Amino acid sequence: MIIIDKYGDLTVTVVEYDNRVSLSNHGSDEQEPIIWKNEEFQVCRQILVNNSLVFKRLLTSNFAEATQSAVTLKEDAVDAMEIWFRVMHDNINANTYNVPLSEMWHLVAAADKYDLDIHDLNDWFAEWYLRNSSTCWDTCQLLYPCYRFDHADGFAQATRILAYNSFGHIVEFNPTEHYQLHLPSRIIQQLNAAKGRLRTVMHAKLYEPNESLLRANCTCKEKSLYGYEKALHDIDVWPLERVAQKHTMTRILDRLDRFAYKPDEYACKPCRKDYVGIVRKAQTYTQAYFDGLCLDCMNMSKTGDMNQDYWIHNELREDEVVSGCRFKHSQATWYFSFMGRKEERDHFQSQKKQRY
Repeated sequence: MIIIDKYGDLTVTVVEYDNRVSLSNHGSDEQEPIIWKNEEFQVCRQILVNNSLVFKRLLTSNFAEATQSAVTLKEDAVDAMEIWFRVMHDNINANTYNVPLSEMWHLVAAADKYDLDIHDLNDWFAEWYLRNSSTCWDTCQLLYPCYRFDHADGFAQATRILAYNSFGHIVEFNPTEHYQLHLPSRIIQQLNAAKGRLRTVMHAKLYEPNESLLRANCTCKEKSLYGYEKALHDIDVWPLERVAQKHTMTRILDRLDRFAYKPDEYACKPCRKDYVGIVRKAQTYTQAYFDGLCLDCMNMSKTGDMNQDYWIHNELREDEVVSGCRFKHSQATWYFSFMGRKEERDHFQSQKKQRY
């Protein structure tokens, strides 16, 4: 038995089943559930009642458990329930920070099942994240826990890593059987939009010499334009649209370190640009463009009224928003963290143009 409260008047037995068996026998009633793990906890009945409406109904109403000194909870994760019991009793120990990342989904599932306040775990998760920060996580698995436990730095870091280090469509990953637990689809949409924008801003910066050379009237413009694009092509950066389909933005940025092109010494002054400097500015701008999604900005754009989300987001100045956020970030982060509906945003922009 695990003693959560040495003066506790209630014994709770948590029975965890082997979900690998239940999943492999989906739709079949013949397979009996296999117990994976069970544990008894000594807790305080009143503390459970105070923290959960479900426990309140179970332990104080006409249910048989209301008069018993022991109850059994089935189909719950033992480690997750221990963490919840310890948080409710203000009795956290170091061992709770050793649980794997997958346990976060079980914690959320328990909160949903027993009507517990998920934000009561925010401080615990922040400490767990800090202690396990050197672990090589699958970043796609970090999205949902950081979102549900309101960890702004972790969520921003995870979304930034995915935007710069993914090719193809970004998706989240849930390693548990709780498939109902996932991010709102709008978050994944905005994250993929931010990833695509990185390619757009880099292309715009790298294309600046092309625009002036294509308008030039000198006799050396063709050679200068060819030399510049050939130098980009030789390091497998150009054409960017094709390269970005198969390689991450981080890899493309790294390749730009090898860029070297010096125009012919007899070329005219407009053609003798500092092409290396232009490329370095494109690198710096793209690297600093997106700081990840901001949970604070996201919450500002979710009023509960889908018709008002963008109105608020649009009227706020960037400095007003960032000053209220838990980390300093770029304007792009502010923009892509808008979680209202796109059609409402477009409608509002149309109305604003008509007014002015």
